[in-house]
Amino acid sequence: MLRLALICIGMMLCPIFTPQTLAQDYQKPSSALQQTINHSTSLTTRLSNDHQWLALLSPISARSITTLAIPEQKLAGLRIAAEQYLPSRISKRYHQLRLIHIQNNQQRMISLPGGHDITELQFSPDSRYLSYVSLTPEGGYLYVYDIVKGQHKRLSDERLNGTISLDYQWANNTSLLARFVIAPEINTVETQASIAPKTKETSGKNSPQRTYQDLLKTAADKQRFNQLTTSQLARVDLDGKLTNIATPSIIKEFSVSPDGQYILTSQLTTPFSTQVKYYDFPTLTEIYKLNGQRITQLHHSQSGESRPQGRDSVLPGPRMFHWVQGQAATLAYVEAQDKGNIQQETPLRDSLWLLDAPFTQKAKLIAKTPWRILDIDWAENNIALVTQRNSKAQLLRLSSLDSSIGQSSLHTLNERNQRDKYQELGSFPRLYSQGKGQVVRLQQQAQTTALLHYGQGASPQGDKPFLKRTSLATGESSLLWQSATNQLESVRYVLNLEPLQLIINRESPTEPPSLVLIDATKESLLYQQTDGLSAYRGMQKQLVTYNRADGVPLSGTLYLPANYTKAQGTLPVLMWAYPREFNDPDVAGQISFSANQYPTISPRGPIPLVAEGFAVFDKVSMPIIALGDKEPNDSFREQLVANAQAAIDTLVDLGIADRKQIAVGGHSYGAFMVANLLAHTDLFYAGIARSGAYNRSLTPFGFQNEERYYWQANDIYQQMSPFNYADKIKSPLLLVHGEMDQNSGTFPLQSERLFDAMQGLGGKARLVVLPFEGHSYAAKESLEHLLWEQSQFLKTNLPIR
Repeated sequence: MLRLALICIGMMLCPIFTPQTLAQDYQKPSSALQQTINHSTSLTTRLSNDHQWLALLSPISARSITTLAIPEQKLAGLRIAAEQYLPSRISKRYHQLRLIHIQNNQQRMISLPGGHDITELQFSPDSRYLSYVSLTPEGGYLYVYDIVKGQHKRLSDERLNGTISLDYQWANNTSLLARFVIAPEINTVETQASIAPKTKETSGKNSPQRTYQDLLKTAADKQRFNQLTTSQLARVDLDGKLTNIATPSIIKEFSVSPDGQYILTSQLTTPFSTQVKYYDFPTLTEIYKLNGQRITQLHHSQSGESRPQGRDSVLPGPRMFHWVQGQAATLAYVEAQDKGNIQQETPLRDSLWLLDAPFTQKAKLIAKTPWRILDIDWAENNIALVTQRNSKAQLLRLSSLDSSIGQSSLHTLNERNQRDKYQELGSFPRLYSQGKGQVVRLQQQAQTTALLHYGQGASPQGDKPFLKRTSLATGESSLLWQSATNQLESVRYVLNLEPLQLIINRESPTEPPSLVLIDATKESLLYQQTDGLSAYRGMQKQLVTYNRADGVPLSGTLYLPANYTKAQGTLPVLMWAYPREFNDPDVAGQISFSANQYPTISPRGPIPLVAEGFAVFDKVSMPIIALGDKEPNDSFREQLVANAQAAIDTLVDLGIADRKQIAVGGHSYGAFMVANLLAHTDLFYAGIARSGAYNRSLTPFGFQNEERYYWQANDIYQQMSPFNYADKIKSPLLLVHGEMDQNSGTFPLQSERLFDAMQGLGGKARLVVLPFEGHSYAAKESLEHLLWEQSQFLKTNLPIR
């Protein structure tokens, strides 16, 4: 049996766990807790370009630990199953496929070849085929499914090389582009095991980087990385014919022009860095014809090691190469006006350029922007939707730009704080046109052109999902559709505008999510999910709003067991939170809540514990706000304590909690919060800290939204590190960490060293290391044991009366 890595303090076992519960093997929680693992409310869909077909993909709720226990190579930020040339941890994998004809609601379950899981499902441009990657024990193979004939076909016996990515693209209605494993006779270089010193040497140049994991360390690592990631880009026709594109290389990205005639490629080149992940390696950008003929080189970027300090800093030179949607074969790219250095004072940060086929002439400057360009969406009528970011001010700006006119047409549509949920426009519906690609849909009425958008509709009164049109000229919005007041409905697809035809999600507190076709005044049910959470029926849910001592509005979602009344007395409470930085108190106080939502209960969250008799106060506001000219973290501890104090006072005033029966929990930065609260207050009688970082000197070049280096803000780093105050942690602390945590900064060593400190200082702690798990836990066995650990820990330290 696979054993669980478990470390405990010998002399302090009894106050945390009883001897009977101190097990070393995987444990199973109660049946109620297991329901949250076996039941999944997530649903993935794909819509065909002709709007006739809807594909439904059922994800695996939790995989077996054996799928994580396979040998893997950790190279340059990648985790690779070398024998299969696949990512060793594919999160989006599906085991069931359903196809629905939208107009007549005919449905078919599609049996998958060999019973293997699939990923990367797409419709062909003409909507006649479904394509997907079949994940076999040998590797990934590209398949198509003929919708009319109901037949699957493996397009090639050559395996896909998915070490960088498993993505592929339809070039036209009859051929696809993908990366394939190089033939064995080409890829025969084996990395020889060697025993030698590992050496590093500084370059003498500034190259500050965050504390990434799984980086290249040795010459052998670099050789192995090159061997595994080098692939053959090729076009594969529906009849199985393969046509190689260029010579084998490390293809970072590729994309086909909307007219299907050209291929844009980005290839990683040497020197491979030992400081940054693969996506920051030097990159060569080129254009080829679909027949494999090389057209031109566009750019060769330097390593990301030299990127200047600052969240909005970029490398100098062209970047963000992509095809303009709505045009046959026009390239767009962005170039910094400040040499990529956000610290440099300049009125203009970025420029947008266009380059038409055959790509031999000089590119045309379209516009310059005052902030860094983050994203570009292309809409109908040559309209570009340009998103700019000013991280220092926490601002996002969406502008419209008529690329046929240029700079004078640049017009702001929406500007908001990047954490402002109330002003979010949401998503844009798209329209496919043969030879022109996918464009953002616009609506023309009289003399005005409007942008269509749909979103969550967060507001002070709760979520009100919507579909709106916003004038590109005036910015004025009008409502086209909105959720019912007694259910939670949201737009999934916009099929037609006149008459209005939508596919929406619909749910209520007692009805699981469903997919519904809205056709003018008629509607029909396309799919209904099952209710697999019987243990949580009747669970009470309410939004609780309150204020911090300084007046900052706060909120949280309170969950109570079914049939509980205050007359029964107080309940032990688990408070769960995640700190976030703000520069605007009003934005910090915004809520996101719907009383009509069906319970979304993830085994990775705190809500499952309601079935064990606990009250759960989830998504508790923990804003860290910039005060005056100070940075948010300059008062991190004080604000953290004030947030927690306000939450506890509110729960006590409501008659729900006893001050001596409240625990606090969190994951990642939330775990960091937990350790700080236990170290600097006596508000909580227990804590659960999962996959956190506790010593900020081990993340010296920044963490979260803190951009200052350790040497620039030494006092702040020291004050924010709960490891430095381990002697002050008196309440029992459950530490959980994935053995193979890949997240920047949250090395498993962080939990191990905090545990060692508490052990040496006589504290009360328990450390659970989950084998083969990363930053977020995936295996069924791990999730079962996690729920068991948390339940036992809370029952021991916050006993239910």
